[in-house]
Amino acid sequence: MMLMVMSETLSWPLPGIIKRRAEAHTSLLQGQQVSTMTGAFDAWFVDLARAAAPIAPPSWLPMSEVIREKVTLEAGARGLRSLFSSKPSDKDVQRVKRLGTLAVRVLRAVYAADGPVDAEEGRTIAALIASLGLPEADTAPLYAEAPQAMDGLNVYGDVEANVARGLVRGAWLAAVWDALDPREEQVVRTIAEKLNIAQEDVDAMRNEAIARVDARRAAGLAAVDAVRYVLADRVPGAGIQLAALIGTLMLPRRYREEVLAQIAAGTPVTLSKRHGGLTGDERAAVLGVAWGAALHEDPSFGRRAILRSRLDRFAADIGDEGGRIRPVVEAAIDEALAIVASGLR
Repeated sequence: MMLMVMSETLSWPLPGIIKRRAEAHTSLLQGQQVSTMTGAFDAWFVDLARAAAPIAPPSWLPMSEVIREKVTLEAGARGLRSLFSSKPSDKDVQRVKRLGTLAVRVLRAVYAADGPVDAEEGRTIAALIASLGLPEADTAPLYAEAPQAMDGLNVYGDVEANVARGLVRGAWLAAVWDALDPREEQVVRTIAEKLNIAQEDVDAMRNEAIARVDARRAAGLAAVDAVRYVLADRVPGAGIQLAALIGTLMLPRRYREEVLAQIAAGTPVTLSKRHGGLTGDERAAVLGVAWGAALHEDPSFGRRAILRSRLDRFAADIGDEGGRIRPVVEAAIDEALAIVASGLR
């Protein structure tokens, strides 16, 4: 139900990702052990990144632009080869291995520049590695590899222009996700120099990354408030747990501590039009997250009417309509359940 949080937009990636998660959904309904957002967040985070990689790499993954340039084997074979086999060519495998390894090393170097890689940073690195879709023999060394100094990093082979720019943009996003440290900035500028990216372009990417993080803050704050408002009578309980998880996923780290403290304190959310200025896609994502959270406990028809009323009030407060979003979320859930039901007897 919470699939929509991985993208800036809400609708089009969902069907494909749901199909790729069908096995997990089936196992869950059969009572088997499955990583879920509320039960095993770190494992779920990585699994979702892998499922989304060939369709819509998650916006919270710093190297999503690199993955979007087909630096992943999760989609299987491409072109004419896909008509005869699902197995990627050796050329594709080697390309993903080379460029994916470079992306992982750059991301790890940025994270390690201001101190040891912590649990959240390690989780993001693991999500990137999983998104590559490489065989276990190739990914195992990447998980265990120590951070490398960018001064001594060798960039083997040609790096396409879009991939190179994706690497630098991803490095900037990783650096500004918490607080930009001069040591992190030096790492980013070093890799940009090795990739022969002009200084003015590097500066522009830096500013873009800061703007994206600031925009992410606005949407993240609205999403947290939306979940808390809709689930105001589930405190303590889902109203706190889901809001905190959404905050962890959607809010940049530099803006998260104060919000998580408010969630833990159970401070009520009041409608005061404080989330003005969101784009249409951001409003869709905010309301989609909130409605997914509302349906998380599979509410009765009576309770669903109450939740719908709350969502609609919050939607009006941010200048949107809940009726525009609810059908998208509900259709995605119906599709997931239909896929699961087709495989059960």
